[in-house]
Amino acid sequence: MERTELAKNYLQDYVGRLTDILNKIDPEKLGQVITTFIEAFKSGNTIYVVGNGGSAATASHMQADFRFFVRYFSKFRPKIIALTDNVPMITAIGNDNNFDDVFVEQMRGQFVAGDVLIAISASGNSPNLVKAAEFANELGGKTIAFVGFLGGKLNEISTVPLYTPNPKGDYGPIEDVHMILNHIIVNYLATDEEFLALT
Repeated sequence: MERTELAKNYLQDYVGRLTDILNKIDPEKLGQVITTFIEAFKSGNTIYVVGNGGSAATASHMQADFRFFVRYFSKFRPKIIALTDNVPMITAIGNDNNFDDVFVEQMRGQFVAGDVLIAISASGNSPNLVKAAEFANELGGKTIAFVGFLGGKLNEISTVPLYTPNPKGDYGPIEDVHMILNHIIVNYLATDEEFLALT
């Protein structure tokens, strides 16, 4: 079989796996995520985003979209911080403490009641994300989890878990969906009267 035909078959399979996850997005949970965002913005609270590997890239992308892209449709500037982006801080904490602390240590003295933590993880079991979510919960914050596979610990402890199950180890499609969720949310806000009324 020629490579073109093999690539075509793989593409069709991949699109099918991706579509299957997209069809599992719970609109009620998605609405709760958006409501949590807007409530934080209205109260002047900050949204923090964390993730590892490809999910760290999604966290950075989310920060960029909410702090820059929204300028095209709103004068409001959301407070959102990706804790994945301070490499000196991450390496210092990882070296002097351990990697499980790289996010929670950045939250100390910054995260306050009413703030929101978004933890993005395929498995939902990354110790540094779980520790950050537990810390946020203890301080009276709200926690949102974008998780796949079997949901993991984050699905159990988060205030609003947005869980879209997929086969364990199938990272590509679930990471794609998490990026798509970011784009759905930020583009939805361009149509939301309550968000657009914020100044």
